[in-house]
Amino acid sequence: MTFQQKFYALAAALVLYSIGTLGLTIYLSQHSYQPAGVALLHGKTPLPNLKAISDIPQRKQTFVALLEPLIAEKNQALLGLRREVLALHKKLNEGSALTRVEQERLERLARRYNIRVEGLTPLETSSLLLKRVDIIPPSMVVAQAAKESGWGTSRFAREGNNLFGQWCYTKGCGIVPGRRSAGARHEVQKFPGIEDAINAYYHNINTHKTYRELRNIRARARQSHSQLSGLNLIQGLNGYSSRGEVYVQELAELIRYNQFAKLDISTAELTDS
Repeated sequence: MTFQQKFYALAAALVLYSIGTLGLTIYLSQHSYQPAGVALLHGKTPLPNLKAISDIPQRKQTFVALLEPLIAEKNQALLGLRREVLALHKKLNEGSALTRVEQERLERLARRYNIRVEGLTPLETSSLLLKRVDIIPPSMVVAQAAKESGWGTSRFAREGNNLFGQWCYTKGCGIVPGRRSAGARHEVQKFPGIEDAINAYYHNINTHKTYRELRNIRARARQSHSQLSGLNLIQGLNGYSSRGEVYVQELAELIRYNQFAKLDISTAELTDS
């Protein structure tokens, strides 16, 4: 091949490359990449001024009515993700190998749920994921939100949509508590909306080592095909507050007095079957 022929061949290749790149750019601009779901709620719903509702029963009713559909949506999304993990776990348990795409998905989910996959087999990874990718009974979520936010009237709830008393540790990430101890760096996290507060709460409960026993209680209920109960799961919340068992008993009283257990009936169909 002469130099001139080589030049024309190279030029043609560059033209084809440019056309292909342009086509790919146009396609991506019209078809935005949508990653596989990780069961997040989307939206920036602000917390209404519940403090303006002077009638306490009405305030409580408004608070529950606001949270209940969001909790249901979050639990349904988590159930869909759990079914995906169950399918991968079943395949591995039957001795079949995962495809490359399935393996990458399993590893991405493991990272999302704070599981170190190094040294773990895929089956071990999926087993750990099943303990973390699961719903939380609405009675427990509502009771903790009511307890931590004063039924949505606390300063942190009103100014930061923070319903669960969650902290952050980067300067400016939230609201500085008025009674923060000298030398302490924590702030009470601010959220754009209620959805992000719920997402953060679920992630905390489903991943933090402090709530390992709660996840074990839930896993045992799954194994026995029992309905997940808020009164049962709160027994694993001793570490949520410095008041330990007293805090758990207060949550139990909240659930009983306000009859929150009836909220868990809606999750009776959310099973692994």
